[in-house]
Amino acid sequence: MEPDPNNLRDPYKSDPCDEEPPDLECAICFSQFNNVFNTPKVLECEHTFCLECLARMNVKSAQPDTILCPLCRAYTPLPDLGLPKLANDSTVLSYLPAAMQYVYSIRFSRNTGKLQVKRVPSSAPDITQTISQSLDVGTPENTDGSHGMGRDSGRERSLFATILRMPLCRAFIMCSVAILTVTLTTLIITNMKNNK
Repeated sequence: MEPDPNNLRDPYKSDPCDEEPPDLECAICFSQFNNVFNTPKVLECEHTFCLECLARMNVKSAQPDTILCPLCRAYTPLPDLGLPKLANDSTVLSYLPAAMQYVYSIRFSRNTGKLQVKRVPSSAPDITQTISQSLDVGTPENTDGSHGMGRDSGRERSLFATILRMPLCRAFIMCSVAILTVTLTTLIITNMKNNK
């Protein structure tokens, strides 16, 4: 292509020199992308998030075969081999340090809520000695609304443990109602005894 003698350029065509580098941190958790659990994964809508955040979203989702983009609300179906097989954002990866150019093979188990490094190659740089081999991303929601692995786990919990898992304001309200009920019952019983 010959240079333009009049130094004119198409205003609708972006100049590669004008392009800004991609955002190198996840828009959900603001962690820097890396080549392990924070690998930049691109959805069909072309928004990029780290693997860890997408795994956390998938564990809590009622639709485990798709990911709902938190920015544009578009659905991305998951590949047959699971969440880690979503496409990597190669543009973001190209901006990472040379030691992070190799993306590790990660396994995701939705049932246990774990991301796990499948294997670390012998040719991997020394940085791999510092990475964790697994990451807990939470427990999946059951169809009945309870957390945990089995349907019976909700029945086995104590009332105290259930209250501790609730947001603070709900726990406070439940405790207040319980105390008020006990107090009113005691007053009514005492009042009935005194009237006899």
